[in-house]
Amino acid sequence: MDGAISDVRIALGGVATRPWRAHRAEAVLRGAPATDESFTRAAEEELAPALTTPMNAFKPELARRTIVRALRTLTGSAS
Repeated sequence: MDGAISDVRIALGGVATRPWRAHRAEAVLRGAPATDESFTRAAEEELAPALTTPMNAFKPELARRTIVRALRTLTGSAS
């Protein structure tokens, strides 16, 4: 598919007790267009089940922004 993401691997460090492979986000992105909408949807799907405490409640939003920014950078998409 032209303009579609054929394969992707995403891992996050520093947001959990060990490196976190973003399987849900990868599944959302496969076959999807390389757009901010797809990137945001993938990040939100990945982070929806995240459990936080008052001391780390900032991490899901930080991870969401990081995922979207990294995917923009890697695909050359405009912000």
